[in-house]
Amino acid sequence: MKVLHLVFLFSLLNFDVYAQEYTVNDSTWKAINNDLKILKNIKVSGYLQAQYQIAEEQGIKYPGGNFASNVDNRFSMRRARLKVAYVGKPFEWVLVTENTERGISLHDVYGSYTFSKIHLKYTAGLFPRPFGFEQSYSTAYHEGPERVRFSTTLLPAEADLGCKLTYSALKPITLELGVYNGTATAADFDGFKDIVARISIQKKLNTSNLSGGLSFYSGGVVQGNPYRYSISENGSEPVFSLMDTTSFAFGSKVKREYLGADVQYQFSNILGTTTLRAEFVQGEQPGSASNTDSPKTNTAPQGDSYSRNFNAFSAYFLQKIGSSNFMFVAKYDWYDPNSDVEKNEIGTSLSKTGAADVKYSTLGLGLNYYFKNMYIMFYYDMITNEKSENLNGFQSDLKDNVFTIRTQFKF
Repeated sequence: MKVLHLVFLFSLLNFDVYAQEYTVNDSTWKAINNDLKILKNIKVSGYLQAQYQIAEEQGIKYPGGNFASNVDNRFSMRRARLKVAYVGKPFEWVLVTENTERGISLHDVYGSYTFSKIHLKYTAGLFPRPFGFEQSYSTAYHEGPERVRFSTTLLPAEADLGCKLTYSALKPITLELGVYNGTATAADFDGFKDIVARISIQKKLNTSNLSGGLSFYSGGVVQGNPYRYSISENGSEPVFSLMDTTSFAFGSKVKREYLGADVQYQFSNILGTTTLRAEFVQGEQPGSASNTDSPKTNTAPQGDSYSRNFNAFSAYFLQKIGSSNFMFVAKYDWYDPNSDVEKNEIGTSLSKTGAADVKYSTLGLGLNYYFKNMYIMFYYDMITNEKSENLNGFQSDLKDNVFTIRTQFKF
């Protein structure tokens, strides 16, 4: 009898040991499972664009990066971006770095949270501004080598620091409203904040897709001294005139305001798939006597301020040829940084105008071939500048055309 009790007691003890082991394994499994869920939500992607370019002359200026003074052809890494994202519901976290021969830099870093019941998404950090089509269209998919000139001038670096609300309950209409520093990827240097708003629509119609939107940008840049100039008439000649220094004093805001409209249409036909895009922007841009670039450093302007009215346009014709992997690309754009002056009015002794007031237009033609994770691009930019007999260096068209051969690798 005593022996039977001992066997029974040993059995209970043994069962308890197995029960503990089962408990331990269960918690370990849960921990591993949670880790796997986190890893499953982490997405890694990237692309690099290696290219060779030939310019008409050494040292020309080019929207994708100026050529060095003794260089008229070059190999370069235009973009090489690595993206790491945690994509959960309703939370998202994104980090994008730029890794080229020019160094490693931060491109995007932001988080977003979606309140699905009210169709509202909140985004904060460093990310693209919701103005127009090109700013939010990834350069991984761009059919040409560069964004159009007005895009890189008015909204450089593609991104800015701020926050944004996106409302999507009115499908196919989307509303976006953001507030930003207005200094691109650099730290802010003044107390003014810029507001960007966009209303857009995207609709699929049988075998075609139609999208477009209206965008508004309202902001400003601090004035670096008491001297601000704007265009007025001096007889029949438009000239930059000094504005009232008491009303527009040091530290006041120089208006930065854009209004834009864009449309995109893609359809299938006997030639393949055709895509048409157009975008128009006009407004008022702050700057200096020598340039009209928007701020992209953390240094506040120090010199005289110049306020200019501008307009700009771009159009794309993209033709995917039949069922092949070839795409023909035609792109035209202009950027007129000062729409109040033209041609020989630029550069006169009284006008205080100069190279920063010259209009540029660009016609680009290209042929792309797409592999599974790679494409190769052959593209020729024909750049034309406004000519003036009164402006040194601009009596004729500059020799600044550029031929680009690019390969992109993407995963």
